[in-house]
Amino acid sequence: MGFFMNRIWGVCAVLLALVLSGCATIVSGGQQSISISSDPSEAAVKIIDSNGAVVFDSRTPTTATLKKGQGFFKGASYRLVVEKSGYKSQEILLQSDMNVGWYVVGNFFFGGLIGWLIIDPSSGAMWTLSPESVNAKLGQETSFIHQKDGLTIVLRKDVPAGMVPLLRPL
Repeated sequence: MGFFMNRIWGVCAVLLALVLSGCATIVSGGQQSISISSDPSEAAVKIIDSNGAVVFDSRTPTTATLKKGQGFFKGASYRLVVEKSGYKSQEILLQSDMNVGWYVVGNFFFGGLIGWLIIDPSSGAMWTLSPESVNAKLGQETSFIHQKDGLTIVLRKDVPAGMVPLLRPL
């Protein structure tokens, strides 16, 4: 009889865990890893949350782990800035979208109303950040091309106004 009761308690514990947990929280959790690379590499990466706070600071290539939610039923959003001296900086917006698969469908089968209305919305697991990976292509900052023999090639729009009268056509 003791073996049978242990089995019943085990099954009850598993069912209770399923009922008291949101499906998206069980499967994906409230945080997400974002892979970040750049061309050229070793660029500075800063991630700023919607309140203006820097939540991540590193160099490429790297991986940032970010919260997917920003409060009850509110997805997080971030500004990702990649910059390197001599190159144009690039800014990417990370936004959250509803995780339809695990939040909606998963809770229909496993988490129920508690998962839909309490667990997943409070943990942030109902959201997915996108893009899931970033590869920033940083362009050169200026149009100046320096040659070994001293010749400098530059776009006319980048020439300082005081030097324009000194230009000679080739």
